[in-house]
Amino acid sequence: MVARKLTKLISEHPSTGTNKAQHNRPLLVILDRNMDLITPIQHSSTYQALIDDLLTHNANRVEFTTKAEGSTRASQKKFDLDADEDPFYSRHKFNPFPEAIESNGAELQDVTSRENAIRSKTVGDNSAIDDADSSADNGYAASDLASAVDSLPKLLEQKKQLEMHTSILQAVMNEVATRDVPQFFELESALASGQYKNDAAKAKAEVLTLAADPTKGNVEDKIRLVIVFCLATTAPGSDITEVATAMAEALESKGTTATNNASANRGVLDKDDRVKLERGLKAIEYLKNLRSLQMIPNVAHTEDFGSKASGNSDLLSGFMARATNQATGLLAKATEKVSTMLGKVVKNHSTRVVENLCEMKPNSEDDEYLYLDPKVKGDVDVKLLRNMTRAPCREVVTFVIGGGCYAEYQNLQMIADERRTMTYGSTELVSPCEFLNQLGKLS
Repeated sequence: MVARKLTKLISEHPSTGTNKAQHNRPLLVILDRNMDLITPIQHSSTYQALIDDLLTHNANRVEFTTKAEGSTRASQKKFDLDADEDPFYSRHKFNPFPEAIESNGAELQDVTSRENAIRSKTVGDNSAIDDADSSADNGYAASDLASAVDSLPKLLEQKKQLEMHTSILQAVMNEVATRDVPQFFELESALASGQYKNDAAKAKAEVLTLAADPTKGNVEDKIRLVIVFCLATTAPGSDITEVATAMAEALESKGTTATNNASANRGVLDKDDRVKLERGLKAIEYLKNLRSLQMIPNVAHTEDFGSKASGNSDLLSGFMARATNQATGLLAKATEKVSTMLGKVVKNHSTRVVENLCEMKPNSEDDEYLYLDPKVKGDVDVKLLRNMTRAPCREVVTFVIGGGCYAEYQNLQMIADERRTMTYGSTELVSPCEFLNQLGKLS
């Protein structure tokens, strides 16, 4: 319906009939959020997606509370993130979180060394200039000094940005370590990629163990895990109910370790966590019913992009050792907990659909999807289109009807290259917890 209305609107636009130029027009792919409910709900591993998931993040502003090491006083931090003005963020927002930690430490160390070298050079050259017997050398020294001084403001600005990211990385790491996010990420990724498709009993057992463990995650982490289990497997409804019930009972009897108030320490859920649990259970029940009515597909798959880091455990350990060495303070103490967040990047549903359409892959969505062209009356016959020379898609716009997320946007960018640009849009951009909250209101 949306595609047909949009096609009609474009076809009736005055410029559509008058523009005779032959050029590569963009491909617009319109997707329904119901086709993939896993991606916006599961835990992620990239720097930008974790910021959006674990911290308060809205309109590129990130906010969090922090405490200095050894201090009991908390302070509120606010930073604006702009990839166009921030080279570090531009380079590393799509990278795995451990890689961002390592790069931040290495770059900050390099900038600090260069700053110290310039400052020491300034002192040394000033003393040399006072030596009247070395006028020729002083001319060169003065020029060299001026160049160094001119570069210092830019270097200090770079250092300021890196220190800002050190604070953000610290805040994200605190949440990652406190809530044991890597365990949820690893299990959810295994479920979503179909690793348990031949062993449903093992999938249930592992989800049950983690969801009912009072020392792992908060209320929303556990609910999100159960939802991924519901959506990514063919487990019977009774198994999903059993896991959800065990999770709720464990939370009710033990409280949640991710909150520091007195009621949680007594093993009783506070008011906010109780509301989250009740809403989460409604979301699980709603999705379970949708699945039983076959109104949402099972989208588990095993195709992946590969990994930037080797799967070899020795190399992975070495990478994490370097990241730990580069990190500072509390950041270094918890770095080793995120080693499992450096795994393979799996193509999600939207990415696979768009790639199949761009490559005109037979026996895929390229055969099934409705093709519309504002310059052609009626539907486009894809079978006839196959017998013609189709121009490659050089510009693709993917729009999701429903909540979009950073994880989906970043995943789509993986298939962008020098021949193809990817633009992503959605009716709104929501964090995983915001999306969970919306699901809880649908029942």
